[in-house]
Amino acid sequence: MDGPPGTGAGPAADVVVYDFDGTLVEGDIGAAFVHHLLQGWRRALALPVAPLGLALMRFESTRAFGVGVFLRVATIGRDSPAVEALATRFADARALRRREREIGWLEADLSAGRRVVVATGAFETLARVMLRRLGLEGRVVLVASRLRPGAIGLGVARHCNGEAKLRALADDGYPAPYAKAVSDSWADAPLLRAAREAILVNASPASRATLQRVVGPRLIDADAPDTPRWMP
Repeated sequence: MDGPPGTGAGPAADVVVYDFDGTLVEGDIGAAFVHHLLQGWRRALALPVAPLGLALMRFESTRAFGVGVFLRVATIGRDSPAVEALATRFADARALRRREREIGWLEADLSAGRRVVVATGAFETLARVMLRRLGLEGRVVLVASRLRPGAIGLGVARHCNGEAKLRALADDGYPAPYAKAVSDSWADAPLLRAAREAILVNASPASRATLQRVVGPRLIDADAPDTPRWMP
């Protein structure tokens, strides 16, 4: 098994942060869950506001509002316990496509005594079930988005994406800087900038170009042909 790119093990107090969707598993479970909820008349209600929601999601400063547009429509008539139950059943039934290389790195970090945090924009219940299915529940810290009741459906109580991911990490007792951060997404540019080792995995060309520009030469592209591999 290939070990993670980087400089090797650090002190036991080092905090290592992994993104979840696209990093430890394939796909976007949060988006898939909202799409699952948007069935029947709720989907019809979402159509008129979809252009606004998609436009808001294109920019870091308005991404949470864009997510909230679809989430509120998807949860009209559903209270928090109902959505929690739906989320648990959805995550339990969803096909689990593991990223074995990155999970191997995470296991190596745990074995080295590092504190491993999985920080994700996914709704907390979804992420917790998926961590259980990966055999990681109770072994890593989860920092995730949270929902709250609203006048129309449920809203986002805590957004865990972009700069907001750093705030969520700090709120849960894991402030920057970090020993290492691993992500696939341009949205995690703030997280990667806050890490001594910034590791990019499974990235789209657009994410790669954005992060190379924003993070700079410290960025380690784990999928570049000339990136060395370490054995754990």
